[in-house]
Amino acid sequence: MSSLAPASLEPVGGATLAGRGPVVLPLTGARLQALAGPAGVERLLVWGSGLVGAVRFEPPLPADARVRVTPNRLELVWPSGRLTVSALPTTPAVVLRGWGDLPDLRVAPPRALPPGFAHRATLRRLGDGWGVASAWGELVVRAAGAEIAARGRLSWRRAGLAVVAAGADRAEAEGAAAALLADPGDPAAELEAHQSELADVLHVAGDDVLQSLFVHGLHAARTARKELPGGRFAGLAAGVGYALPPRTYYRDGYWTLQALLPRWPEVAREQLLLLARELPASGPEAGTAPSGVVVASPAGERVWRARRAADPALAADHPRDGVWWADHTDASLLFALLACDVAAWIGDPGLFATRVDGATIGARVAAALERAHGACDASGLPVKPPHDRDWADNVFRGGYVAYDVGLYHGALGRVADLVAGERPADAARYRARAAALREGARRHLWDEARRYFVDFRTPEGRAEAHLAIDTLTALRFGLADDAQAARVLAAMRARLETRHNGEQPWGDWGVMNVFPPYAPWVRRRGKSRFAYRYHDGADWPYWDGIYAEERLRRGLGGWRYPLTRWWTYGLAQGRAAPVEYASPPYAPGSPSNAWSAMPAAAMLFGGYGLTPAGTTRRPPWGPATLRVRAADGRLVAVRHDAPDAAPTLEVDDG
Repeated sequence: MSSLAPASLEPVGGATLAGRGPVVLPLTGARLQALAGPAGVERLLVWGSGLVGAVRFEPPLPADARVRVTPNRLELVWPSGRLTVSALPTTPAVVLRGWGDLPDLRVAPPRALPPGFAHRATLRRLGDGWGVASAWGELVVRAAGAEIAARGRLSWRRAGLAVVAAGADRAEAEGAAAALLADPGDPAAELEAHQSELADVLHVAGDDVLQSLFVHGLHAARTARKELPGGRFAGLAAGVGYALPPRTYYRDGYWTLQALLPRWPEVAREQLLLLARELPASGPEAGTAPSGVVVASPAGERVWRARRAADPALAADHPRDGVWWADHTDASLLFALLACDVAAWIGDPGLFATRVDGATIGARVAAALERAHGACDASGLPVKPPHDRDWADNVFRGGYVAYDVGLYHGALGRVADLVAGERPADAARYRARAAALREGARRHLWDEARRYFVDFRTPEGRAEAHLAIDTLTALRFGLADDAQAARVLAAMRARLETRHNGEQPWGDWGVMNVFPPYAPWVRRRGKSRFAYRYHDGADWPYWDGIYAEERLRRGLGGWRYPLTRWWTYGLAQGRAAPVEYASPPYAPGSPSNAWSAMPAAAMLFGGYGLTPAGTTRRPPWGPATLRVRAADGRLVAVRHDAPDAAPTLEVDDG
């Protein structure tokens, strides 16, 4: 590629992004993920199994090609040709359609041999293309009418259509390729239906930034739902960077599901039941949960076991085949919160009686609350050990941690509300504990001089007193009173929004997760050892969404900046999908990050005030239509056409 200015994008209508430059688009679906750009389709991965290869463009497309992006579709246009790359959300395939002067395609096996396997992937020649065969997965690239050359190369200039299909085995890959070649109209229809379904949830008239943010965020969350061969649910992926080993998280899953609950609550139920199996209701580990659950094919499990067997430190952190990390402080609390959300949104008060591996959901939730209570000292606050096992998993926070205290308070309150009718004594006990938490937080975490909650305070009384965005759990889950909440939000506007903070050196680029960076005495590791990187001051879109939601929910101005600045700043850098985190001096985190859909959720819950009962209010961004699922399964549309007009309701009886 030639050396040109960096790529940039801008929304130009609905969910369409347009620009110029070497944009790389993550492609995501239930079974397949990849990265598509001017160099080709790279890092093709079959979910649960592993990397199966790449399809490279030879020569690469011009680096200054014009680009158009919609979810899972990249179009590149240059003076002598045009190429679209489309990934299907349910079929493990990518479809290439080209016109004009097209590059050759070269099929390349993965370079690395996964642990636990003795033989590398190999090329195999097909009648109209090439395949990659391995013990852990298969890749098939076919183009009817193509000229087949040596070493994985094919010229498809006369064909104009190529199918890249993958699977855990040859049958899955070849079946997907054959079906698409037999009916080339099918892929376009499947992808268009997916995109239409996303846009159908919310339409904001005349605001391409909000509309594109919403649809691309919802796409990341919707395609985070993964499957193993045969359709077995494999949980919600955190993002493209979190596939080896294939795992699903308690924390990431909770925040991802917020955007999906109003339209697809059944996915939240699937996730809850999957996560339940690793949260015991009895025994010495009762109420604990790992950071995540590993859900893999036999090949993926083989790799994970081999990795752990070869690395004692890795095995110590991940003590069982099916878990990722162990005993995360926030995981079981987020499970309890998710259980309450699922019961509300699917309208199933009996959910807590559902059994998973011999124990009910309700017993597991109760165990999680008792585990947290058992960690409390005389202050009424839980004392976290000085380890790095909550969301800030590069920072060794110990003692009273405001983030974890906020989650615990929310879990106590929401579970109390849910069980009050059948178990009033339990509800009263939980509410008394929540009251003790509020008093303990006022005494030990609230800093009256700074007018916000400190990040954490050690058992010795030493505080990391900077402003941390994760203290928003105190607001979202009711630990803070209204006066405290107003002060926290004012402090975040002044200190964490980079447009207002001249002490940080990079201008206007989003909302920092902490400021100032962690003090030298706070132990950190990995990426968080560097100021303004990862947990030490980067911009995390999921926290931006929680922050914007609070401003919207409370009727405060200034909501648009946290809701959108991470998105517009990323587009200006050529990022075609939500990322996990970002800051100017460092590379961004995982692309197509599912829990970065929280800004979309903020539009639903903060902007519309949407509740499981279906109540809404007029959002502050002007004419819009919201379409969500009612308790009886029908779609209900709420239209706000003019500032002074009453909203109109439409019910889809189909």
